[in-house]
Amino acid sequence: MGLDPNVITYNHGAIEQGTSTLASASAALAEAQQDLVNINNLLASAMHGQFHASYQEAMLNIEKPLQHLAETVGMHGQVLNSITADAMALDASLAAG
Repeated sequence: MGLDPNVITYNHGAIEQGTSTLASASAALAEAQQDLVNINNLLASAMHGQFHASYQEAMLNIEKPLQHLAETVGMHGQVLNSITADAMALDASLAAG
């Protein structure tokens, strides 16, 4: 027998696992971005002369997108959690009458 197309079902465990994975990935990306900033600051402190400012600007162009990616992945997990909680609350409300 097939599934009723009028009923939405949720695999809460799979959703929780997915959002947990997104949170872990976001944290790992943020940590990698901070490591990159620390390494670049160390290298910049040893770099002097006419290319110092260019080096810092180039590294900023690398660091910022990585930071943005970490924030975006984290936000994706938060939105998924919120949508799932809202859908489950609505289902419970409808079931209660």
